[in-house]
Amino acid sequence: MKRWMNRAALTSLGFLLVGCAAPAGVFVVRGAIPGSADNNVVVASPHGGLSIAVGVTAAGRLSYVVHADGQEVVALSPLGLTVDGVDLGQGAKIVGPPTTTTVQETYPLFGAHALAHNDCRAATIPLENGARHFAVVVRASDDGYAIQYAVAGPVSHITGEATGWNLPRDGRYTWANYETSYEELVHTTAWDKLPATGTLAPPLTAEVAGHFLAISEGNNQDFPDMGLTRDGDTWHATFPACAKGWDVKDQHGSLVTPWRATIVTRDLTALVNSDLFMNLCPPPEPQRDFSWVKPGRCLWQWCSIGAPKLNDQKDWYDAAAKLKWEYYLIDDGWRDWRAPGKDQWALLKDVIAYGTSKGVKTLVWVNSKEMRQPAASRAYLQRVKDCGAVGIKIDFFPPATPEVLHWHRELLQETADLHLLCNFHGTCKPTGLRRTWPHELTREGVRGDEYQMTRYKRLRPMELDCNQPFNRLLAGPADVTPVVMNPKELRIYSRPHMLAQALIFLSPVTHFYDQYKFYVDSPAVDLLQDLPVVWDETRVLPGTVIGEVAGFARRHGDTWWIGVVNGAQERTLPVKLDFLKKPAPSTLLYDVPGQDDALDRQEKTLQPTDTLTLKLRPGGGFFARLGKD
Repeated sequence: MKRWMNRAALTSLGFLLVGCAAPAGVFVVRGAIPGSADNNVVVASPHGGLSIAVGVTAAGRLSYVVHADGQEVVALSPLGLTVDGVDLGQGAKIVGPPTTTTVQETYPLFGAHALAHNDCRAATIPLENGARHFAVVVRASDDGYAIQYAVAGPVSHITGEATGWNLPRDGRYTWANYETSYEELVHTTAWDKLPATGTLAPPLTAEVAGHFLAISEGNNQDFPDMGLTRDGDTWHATFPACAKGWDVKDQHGSLVTPWRATIVTRDLTALVNSDLFMNLCPPPEPQRDFSWVKPGRCLWQWCSIGAPKLNDQKDWYDAAAKLKWEYYLIDDGWRDWRAPGKDQWALLKDVIAYGTSKGVKTLVWVNSKEMRQPAASRAYLQRVKDCGAVGIKIDFFPPATPEVLHWHRELLQETADLHLLCNFHGTCKPTGLRRTWPHELTREGVRGDEYQMTRYKRLRPMELDCNQPFNRLLAGPADVTPVVMNPKELRIYSRPHMLAQALIFLSPVTHFYDQYKFYVDSPAVDLLQDLPVVWDETRVLPGTVIGEVAGFARRHGDTWWIGVVNGAQERTLPVKLDFLKKPAPSTLLYDVPGQDDALDRQEKTLQPTDTLTLKLRPGGGFFARLGKD
């Protein structure tokens, strides 16, 4: 009875089953949309735990409802896209049976696990509104659903979308206000603490009806970046960079929108392991070989000392080599280097050559305004490549209009052509396109540890680290630049907390915040030398509460790593080790009461039957390696 694809289950819920299209799991029914007398389309996920019903209400509004495990998780919500002055969702009619497909595929990725799984059912529902023909494409997978519009051309102007999410008032919500670079604080609150006005930045995460939901978008290549605004109980797609709408350049071909996508899971482990947003994006072009893309750890100077100093660059490369880290990033300031007979480019080439001689690869920073025209962009990237760099960090993007999102895609293509890793900074959230372009190993679009810098009088609140793994990080890897170790910068945090950041905040190229001496001289230096940045398996530890405490266990090969970050309240967290397969020689790093800049290191062999009892002070944490590859 739990499975929505079961015909008896459908009829028992009051649906009048009038037809079924192959493959199983897509139904034409009556009664799925409240108040609708017409046929509705229900798409069930492959294992039947989730279903989405689409139809037209008695008031003529194209709408949908979502159930998971027999619970309504998204109530009646509107659909529609306003094209050339017409809201296609108001007055729409379903004009034929849906076309159905299934997707079953796996593909490799650098992330929380080694293989992504894409298993879903899809239905393309033909509709019309007056003379305008369009379709709504619906996908249902066991971990969520997605909706897309396909509009027959010509299309000249889009004013906005009616797409909405009607969510319960009795849940907990994790959210951030919208800002172009996605660097606002993330909060977890009850419904009544959500902003009644303004725009929120996806993902918006909700803990409702015994499930976790995360609302965002997938495969946005040429639409404005989507935000969310509230009208009563319903959140609506909105576009802050194009509040008055935007013109469509190709006015003859059909229009296909990005996916409006929502993860739906029963627990936090499934939530952080969802590949939904990537699954909505196309695979790499067949002719492209991305075997040159390598994840790794990156040393970086900007947060700790500011602009890179020409005369100490060798010291940074030497330190990266001691740490056995793969990369070093030369940030803003290198363009001001000068020496007799050499400009900044010649000096950059010399510095990179030294790094290469030490076995350390180089990434280079650039302000996006230096390369916004196609010819300038290609020439700049080629020059960086010719200096010996293996990657580029592009910073300070303008607001995410369709043109800017299209420019992102062009930059990904150009960097892929040149075999340069790509890191977008000062820009909007990702939408899963790292599947298409695996060389975008990380992206900012997050409030990172640069907001912990005393020189800017910044301090990150304790709850932030307990929120972001279940909010912005759901959209894709984030360049949080973790692991502050300088005692003057730690302030309210412990060192185990900061070390745990590097495990919890997924970033296949992890840029470490601090001056190298705080890593090389650390009692945890051996762990920093070994710490992976991509994983074979990820679990969220029981006892994790969004906004209060976050604990992750991640496996790489046969070795498990544990990271815990605590929020503002002292607590005791038990950690069962039943995920171990055998006894594990382990290194455990605990807080030292009253000493933020210290850690208590213990060595012991742990058993699968053991339970660790962590006594966590406010801003404290825990970090451990269990076993060794």
